[in-house]
Amino acid sequence: LSAEAEEGGLAGEIARCLADLITLPAPTLCLLLGEGAGGAALALLPADRVLAARHAWLSPLPPEGASVIVHRTSSRADEMAAAQGVRSADLLRGGIADALVAEHPDAADEPEAFCRRAAAAIEAGLSGLAPTGPAARQARYRRAP
Repeated sequence: LSAEAEEGGLAGEIARCLADLITLPAPTLCLLLGEGAGGAALALLPADRVLAARHAWLSPLPPEGASVIVHRTSSRADEMAAAQGVRSADLLRGGIADALVAEHPDAADEPEAFCRRAAAAIEAGLSGLAPTGPAARQARYRRAP
């Protein structure tokens, strides 16, 4: 984020993206890869089905930043990540993610195999996917921890 981004209307675009995805009449699928933080990352989340790479996480504020705010040091980022519930397993447990895509041990170490697993997960996720509609999408994220 920057002053230029804010002056350029980033917040409004994030809000429009969220509104568009929540109200979209077509079925939607989201695949979380890597580290997502901030409004722009969260704006791409609302979907009928959400898949996440095993090492992915999603947060309104990176755990390091949250640690600095709460503890005045970034050294407690792991503790903050657990408290925020931002890791893929947390997202799955909380009903934000529907399935995880395995990484052995990390997608960067096995890109082709990971891409095959991700493609298979997307294919399975799209199979039988029907739009749930705005009310169901909103309810899904309201009930999340």
